[in-house]
Amino acid sequence: MPMPMRRSAVRFVFAVGFTLAAGITIAFAAAASPAPAAPPAAPARDFVLAAPAETPPAPVATALKGITAEALGARVQFLASPTLEGRGLGSLGLDAALEYAASSLMLAGIPPLAPADTGAGAGADAGADAGGDARAIFLRYFQPVPLRVITGAGGELAVDTRRDDAVMQRAFASGVDAILEPARLGTISAPAVFAGYGIREPDLGHDDYKGLDVRGKIVVVRRGTPEGDAWNAAALRGRYDPGDADDRWEAKRETAEALGALALVGLEGDGFAARLAERDAVLTTWWLPADVASAPIPVVRVSPLAAAALLGADSAAAPAAAARPLPGVTVTLRTTGTERAVVSRNVVGLLAGSDPALREEAVVIGAHVDHLGRAGDTIFPGADDNSSGTAALLEIARAFAALPERPKRTVIFAFWTGEEEGKFGSGYWVRHPGWPLARTRAYVNLDMIGHPWLREEIEKLVSDARLPDGAAFLAAVKTADFAEPGLPADAPELEAALRWAGPVSGMALHLDRTDGTHGGSDYRDFARARVPFLRFFGNFFPAYHEPGDTAETLDPAQVQRMARLVFATAWHLAAR
Repeated sequence: MPMPMRRSAVRFVFAVGFTLAAGITIAFAAAASPAPAAPPAAPARDFVLAAPAETPPAPVATALKGITAEALGARVQFLASPTLEGRGLGSLGLDAALEYAASSLMLAGIPPLAPADTGAGAGADAGADAGGDARAIFLRYFQPVPLRVITGAGGELAVDTRRDDAVMQRAFASGVDAILEPARLGTISAPAVFAGYGIREPDLGHDDYKGLDVRGKIVVVRRGTPEGDAWNAAALRGRYDPGDADDRWEAKRETAEALGALALVGLEGDGFAARLAERDAVLTTWWLPADVASAPIPVVRVSPLAAAALLGADSAAAPAAAARPLPGVTVTLRTTGTERAVVSRNVVGLLAGSDPALREEAVVIGAHVDHLGRAGDTIFPGADDNSSGTAALLEIARAFAALPERPKRTVIFAFWTGEEEGKFGSGYWVRHPGWPLARTRAYVNLDMIGHPWLREEIEKLVSDARLPDGAAFLAAVKTADFAEPGLPADAPELEAALRWAGPVSGMALHLDRTDGTHGGSDYRDFARARVPFLRFFGNFFPAYHEPGDTAETLDPAQVQRMARLVFATAWHLAAR
């Protein structure tokens, strides 16, 4: 659970002092505009062996060797330490981590993106500031991200059902039979419509909204997907029924909102109310974009008891019930709490390209710094999520800064805030880009890179893909030296970079082609803006989003392998 926003009491001296002791830096890279979707690729095209096809330039080989497990492990230890209290949005711990990132960039000689008032362009040398004022330079690394925070949130969902002259009223309190997400405080009241699963998938001939007018109404939808093998595809499961409850309704919310709905009511399954009752405390703090108009429509998750009030006798048969209007049913959402404006921060640095003709293009490399913070006395360290990606980004930035010759294109290094609460930092950048999206060649994202694939998972992947000569591929692959980067379906420049970087960094790859628009990390908003993206992710593990995500459970050598792969990929995109 997030902590309420407080002003940072963390001193610049502390951040720089720790950086000098640990010798740390930061990195971030870019995005451009994607090509239209391509037909599914042949399985063999998506698998890349680690056998080198080309010897990298000597400076690149030296930079790869300079990314060490020891340095990465030290960074993860600090970022996931109890001192930073889980880096929750609005916490002093997150402020300290962000200032640590900025001072790391400064120490590495990577200038801030924001230009000085002296007229120097973006990415001017870090020492070239009026009077060489280190504090003034330091402050220019931060991009403010305005937010709203609602504390003491509560409310209810009320269902009024009119039958002739009689009206039956039922109310369900937030935290008992419902979880209300307050997009804004106040009351929303409108007729209800049942939209089945709330899914529109033209390629599968499925449209739950066919013939329904939901504009100005509150849409009720069922959890999950229809039955049938076609719905078991990983992309569809990931979009409509991911394991993380926070993401479960996102795609359905977007569909309802695009059709003009005022809110979405999601029908949870058996045990939902019991799980709410088992919680030590119901979530009462919500983070939202500062711009109320840009806030998504609210989602309300409800128990089967509330579903019965909404759907009547059909509630038990909701999977088979047809989408339809709900005549006489009005839903009222009442949300209460205290709202105030707060400001979080992204951290952004820039290494200007060396080629006058190409330096106006940029590769952006990013990782989110925030995690879940603390709940009472329980700290969620977030070593893998995402101290691993942040640490790797720091070492990648240091490696770029140390190159004897800069890449032709500009490389932007950034740390995002607020990923866990809503991809706020990266979303704000996409809406208010510090570098034009049209001149962003690619966005490269690092998130949770500290746990490798298991052998049986690789074997199943090869089997499910029906890879020709799959046995030969498996025989040539070391389990630890395997990764599955994500990229758009037809992105030849990104694919070429991965095919070069995998062997150069000693990694075998499976290229996971995805549209990214419903992704669970900061590449999502770049994908929606049609900026080419690369997603680097390791593997889920049992302590995901739990207090057990500690530095001791993470393998720094795995972070090293992924960091080297990302550095090689980003270098290829920026230099070729």
